[in-house]
This record gives sequence, structure tokens and C-alpha cells, in this order.
Amino acid sequence: NLILLERAFLRPRKQIMKVEERLFRKFGHMYPKDTYVFRQGDTGEEMYYVLMGNVRVEKISGQIKKALAEMGPGEYFGEMAALIEAPRTASVQATEDSNIAVIDGDTFRNLLRESGDVSLFMLKEFSNRIRETGNALGELTQSWMRLIAVIYFLMKWPLPDNQDPLDELARYTRKEPVEIQQVIWDLRDEGVIAINGGNISGFNKERAWALLDEQVLFSERRAEKREINIHL
Repeated sequence: NLILLERAFLRPRKQIMKVEERLFRKFGHMYPKDTYVFRQGDTGEEMYYVLMGNVRVEKISGQIKKALAEMGPGEYFGEMAALIEAPRTASVQATEDSNIAVIDGDTFRNLLRESGDVSLFMLKEFSNRIRETGNALGELTQSWMRLIAVIYFLMKWPLPDNQDPLDELARYTRKEPVEIQQVIWDLRDEGVIAINGGNISGFNKERAWALLDEQVLFSERRAEKREINIHL
């Protein structure tokens, strides 16, 4: 299953038709036109990968319903709920009959743990999505910042002597280094990293994944009470 998902995320669209057939057999659900995949405020820890069809992301703010995006085959959504304890921040509705792979949180976290390529892909994707949607729906939450920081250290550790994680993480998240410094201190307090003489001297991969599995690192109770981006 993990190899199948890895191929779906990493291969170009034109190369994954057979992969998508197998994905539907393993994870596929059919959503008829106008059916909601989930609604704003729902709980759940699944992420979704569109195999066939089209969905619309919409958000209600006050009395106003706003369409945020449309997604088609090869696109995915809902990854935030697969990584943190948080309600859905938008609704997703099928605009035509759609086949969608429903991937549970444990499977997604295992995929990030086992595949360095997918972890790196997600790090870049999170950065791109923040850049594209940050202005539209508010600032990045602490949960996102912790998530990106952990994936960064999983991919980059051990850090070269001349590599500054503050500058790189600020670039990925579009946050100020002082805000990233607070995330670094939080990870130190959680036992994920060690700091000696002002420099990061150690990274505990097992502790990072344990926190992720327990949904403590990214849990809603530790996140700021602010809206997250359109990818839920």
C-alpha cells in the first residue's frame, strides 16, 4: 500500500493510470455529484486523493459561502486532518461523479515515515501551498510550522556546519526567524532536538515520530486558534 501511494504522489500524471486503478481497489470511494466529502467543522483524520472527477472547496464565513478552489484527478486535500487533531476548516463537495481514494491518518503518517522522497515532496508542497494561499485565508498556524520543521529535520539531518535552519525554515514557511526560533524551542522542550551553545546539536527521529503518532506535536489544543489554509 505504501509503495502504491508513493508512486501516486511522485509520478507524473500521465504515468500513473495503472496506479490509480489499484488505488481505487484499495482505497477508493464513489462520491455522486453534489455529495459532500466532508463539511466544515466535521472531525476526521483522513486525507483524500482525487482519482476521477472534480471537487469544489468552499468555506462559510459569517453569512457568506465562498468557493476557494476546485480539484481534479491527481490532486489531494485534507492532509491537515491526517496530521493534527483539528476540525475541517472548509467543506468539499463533488461537482460531478467522482472516484476518490480515502487514506487514513495512520497510513499517511507511515508513508511520511518510510518514504524520504514523499517527505521531501510534502515539504515542498506545504511551502508552495502556504505561498499560494496564505494571503487569502490568514496566517500559518503553529501546527503547520511544527509540521514543516519536523519534516525539514527528518530530511536534512545531520545538518551541514554552514546550514542555518532558521533561515531555511523562514523561507519555507514565509515566517520571521524569531517565529521559527519559538518553534525550535518548542521542539527542544518536547525532546525532538537538542541545543548546545546556541546551536542545534541533536535530533531524535524516534521522538519526532512518536509525537506525530500520538498527535501531540500537532494537536489542536497546542495550536493557535486561527484559521488554516484551504487545504484543511
